[in-house]
Amino acid sequence: MAQVLSLKELRTSSALKADIKKLEDEKQQLLEQLDRQKKVEQKLHQDILDHKKDFDHLEKQFNHFAGLEAEYDALQQELQMERLEKLIVTDDKDNQVNTQVKKAKEDLVKIQAELKELKKLDPMRLKRQVTDLKKKNLDQAKDNKNINTALVAERKEVRELTADKARLEQEVEAASKLTNQFWQSEDNTWALFETGLVLNNEPIDEESLNRIQCLNRETGVSVVSESLGDDDKAVWLGGLEIPEEISIEAGKRLKKIAAEAEEDDEE
Repeated sequence: MAQVLSLKELRTSSALKADIKKLEDEKQQLLEQLDRQKKVEQKLHQDILDHKKDFDHLEKQFNHFAGLEAEYDALQQELQMERLEKLIVTDDKDNQVNTQVKKAKEDLVKIQAELKELKKLDPMRLKRQVTDLKKKNLDQAKDNKNINTALVAERKEVRELTADKARLEQEVEAASKLTNQFWQSEDNTWALFETGLVLNNEPIDEESLNRIQCLNRETGVSVVSESLGDDDKAVWLGGLEIPEEISIEAGKRLKKIAAEAEEDDEE
């Protein structure tokens, strides 16, 4: 026999069903909120890993340039010591020349005094002594000329050493500017830097100081821009193949540098 529910029981049953449905809806909302929370947590974890990679990369760059700075300091000290040694040698040779000149003057005075005495002696003997004196003076002049030639060579070498030192300082300073990175590829393989690197036997001017250096981080090989091409792409020195995307980005930077230089000239 079918059970007949009263009106009160029906109302109670409907209220329970509504409460159950409400609880199920709240449960579903909580599950969705929990799922979103898990996704946020996963994203935060991935961000932490990415930041750690960036930090490790920056730390490697810092260690690299710290090594360059130490090498620069050692090289500077070595160049200063070499220059000091050259100057000491030069001073010693100058002192040697002055001593020889002083001795030659003293010998000349002595010989002139002897000549006065020789005038009273036999003419043939006087002639022989005069001939010996001329030969001695000629030999002394040759020695003085050789010493002066050596001094000129030493001074030239000192000037060349100073020029080499200045160029090395410029190369080290240019290398330290590799921190001026303004672009890198999505896979972090390629990077572009502003650099003031000056090549050997190249005059130092504004064009040579405004270059772009492209670095392949996987191979460690880098190439420097030569100029901006007619197609607004960077033209590179050497035979390294550079992707077109990178040449375009480098060309944009070169155009920007040239525009800023023109604005400075107008000011």
